[in-house]
Parts: sequence; structure tokens; C-alpha cells
Amino acid sequence: MLQTPKGTRDILSEEVMIRQEVIEKIKSVFELYGFRPLETPALENWEVLSAKGAGGEEILKETYNFDDKAGRKIGLRYDLTIPLARFVAMNPNLPLPFKRYQIEKVWRYGDITRTRFREFLQADIDIIGSENMITDAEIIACTISAFNTLGFKNFFVRINSRKILSTLMELAGIEKNKVIDVFRIIDKLDKIGFDGIEKELNEKNIPKNSIKKLLNFLKIKGEPEVVIKKIEKIVNRNEGIEELKGIVSYLKKMKVEQKFKIDLSLARGLDYYTGPIYEVFAEEGIGSVAGGGRYDKLIGLFLGREIPATGISFGIERIMEVMRERKMIKTERNKTKVFVVAVNDKVRDKVLEIVQDLRKNNISADFDVKGRSLSKQLEYVNSLRIPYSIIVGEKELKKDSVKLRDMKTGKEKLIKIKELVKLIYKS
Repeated sequence: MLQTPKGTRDILSEEVMIRQEVIEKIKSVFELYGFRPLETPALENWEVLSAKGAGGEEILKETYNFDDKAGRKIGLRYDLTIPLARFVAMNPNLPLPFKRYQIEKVWRYGDITRTRFREFLQADIDIIGSENMITDAEIIACTISAFNTLGFKNFFVRINSRKILSTLMELAGIEKNKVIDVFRIIDKLDKIGFDGIEKELNEKNIPKNSIKKLLNFLKIKGEPEVVIKKIEKIVNRNEGIEELKGIVSYLKKMKVEQKFKIDLSLARGLDYYTGPIYEVFAEEGIGSVAGGGRYDKLIGLFLGREIPATGISFGIERIMEVMRERKMIKTERNKTKVFVVAVNDKVRDKVLEIVQDLRKNNISADFDVKGRSLSKQLEYVNSLRIPYSIIVGEKELKKDSVKLRDMKTGKEKLIKIKELVKLIYKS
């Protein structure tokens, strides 16, 4: 039986059109904020993808890799961040800061769910070359603007800091060699809750007293300024606190709508994050639809000297699923506006002439290429939900006219051929 490889799928034209509309809205906001496009190869050398500190063992398990015909070890990109780091390292004279966006496919050999595939589309924005927290605020501001443009109402950006989390781990008495594992467990909070977190921490043989302290830290809630004050009382001086203060301050100065909050339970599972981290959460029960953070040491793995960087990745499939469920986007099934129908073979040359005239006037038009009967052509038009058909008949042509039919109502009217373009523009 013919089928696509597990975790991949064919995408029908209706969904492609919805996807294109979503991407265009996101892209327009990226460009509004001064981000410029970049494309990188789907294939990367395995030494790039597997570089120590670039992603961690869990990522390597999910990264597709193989030997090419020359015996070189190659892999499909797992995300768009590591290829960006490699690109910056290969272009040391790149003017900085470098603000780039990238909307391309990535591949991960992981579990498959209704909204999780092994081949999927991501949309990333990153700012390379500045350690100032204004760049993180800029990423968050652009992200909030993008989700507003898409029509999301009940969403918020969770912000935290890996530096603060690391300090809290020390205060809770978590052994250093278990910190990354604990981060990954905390990152599941939205899916398994505090009870699930406690269970998994127990399974990792984390002391009960440490678990209790850690869970108490993670449950601190409130307005950004309130949470920061509570953290300061616990950890005193911490670079991560100052960074969060800077981000919140810049967002307020930029008059960004306050759809953001500090959440100490946010961990992000990737190893390369070094400071502020953030995720976009849709309504209750939906979960994360975008995530990112600062990765100041990643580019240095390839370049030999550190270059600060921060960015976020949008999960296009996840976003589309939420929008589809909530009927947030409506797209016509077919972008063709008019189908020119031939009553018989004698008028088919005239059909071609009319179709091309419409196209020259920027009206999307199509016609029958199979020589079908009038009724079969109209059935085809209805199946594609094309809004209008122009019926070309011998009798009408003698009057330099054709029939224009509204396919939704079935109403027809006789119009002069020379008035076609003008009339369809108004329809």
C-alpha cells in the first residue's frame, strides 16, 4: 500500500493556502521589526549537528543522520538555530547585530501525535551580536505583535532565566550532574503537572527535601515586579534577576501590551540556553506554540570566540491547529476567481482568448483542458468552489456577449465581453 514515511504527510491545497496565509502574516510582522530572511541547507555535516554543547544527547537521538554515497556523515537539521550558528561562524565579517528570520522545514525522529510530526515547519527570528537585554525585549515584542496579528486573544509569554534556575537548583541542593535532567523534567510541567514532576524527580533519586524546596520555588506567581522581588529575597544578587528586570523595563518602555509574565517553572529542554528563556502559551489546555531564549555560547562552539545571540521559534503546525479549532482563519478553497466554460468545441478558441485576457488583467482564471461537456465542466467548477463561471456559447458570441454565472446562487446574466474585466473586478 502506498503511504508517506511515518511522521510525514501530504498537505492538500486547502491547508497549503491556510498555511501560506499564516506565514505571510507572521513574515509581515518579522519584516516590520527589521528582520531579514535567511535560508540554510536542509542537510548539515554531522560534526556540526553533534557538536558538544549544541543540543545534548536527547536531541542527537532524534536527529536523522546517515552516510552519503561518499561515506560522509550527514544529518537533517533538527532546528534552525544550530544552522544559524554555523552560518554566523562561517561569515565572521557579517555586520552585527544581525537580525534574521527563517521559515523552513526541520526533521525530528520523535513521538508522533495529532500536531507533532517528524517533518514540520518552523518560523524563527534571532538577533546575533548584542548582549543587551533590549534584544530579548525586541524578540518578545515582535512575538507578541505576531500573535496579535494572527488573531490570538488569550495568549501570554512566559519568561524565566536559566541563571536563576541554576541558582535555585543549588539552593534546593540538586547535584550538578543532575541539573540538566531536572531542567527537562520541569519542562514537562504543563503536560504532567506538579504531581508528575514530583514523581519523576523521585525516580531520579532527588532527595525529598530538595524536591520540596524546588517545587516551592516553582510555585511563586504574581505580576513581573512582584515575582522579581520574591526571587531577590531568596537568591539575593543574581545576574539573571538583573537581566529579567532589564527585559521587563524595556518592554514597558516600548509600551508592549502586557501579555507576558515571569514564570519560574519554565525551563526549556535544550542545553544551549544560557540566560533568559521564553515560551508563548495559548489558551488553557493548548500549551506552547513558540519558544526560545538566549544562547550566548552556541556560536562560539564553531567560531572559537563567543558571540551573544537570542531568538525564538514558532511552531507553524501547532499554531495552525489552534487557529483551525477556533475558526480563527477563513481561506477560500480555491483562489481561482473565474472558470471559463465552453458550451461546445466550436467556441473553445474563444475561451482561450477570454481566459488570457482575464489573466492579463490580473484576474485568476481557468478553463477546461479535457474537452468535457457543459454539465461536467460546471460540476468540476462546483467541486473546486470557484465563485464564478463564464459560459461561452455560439448564440451569445453573435452578440459579442457571454453569460456570467454566480456559482453560489446559480444566477446568470448576459454581459458584453468588453465589460467582463470591469464587472468581475467589482464582484
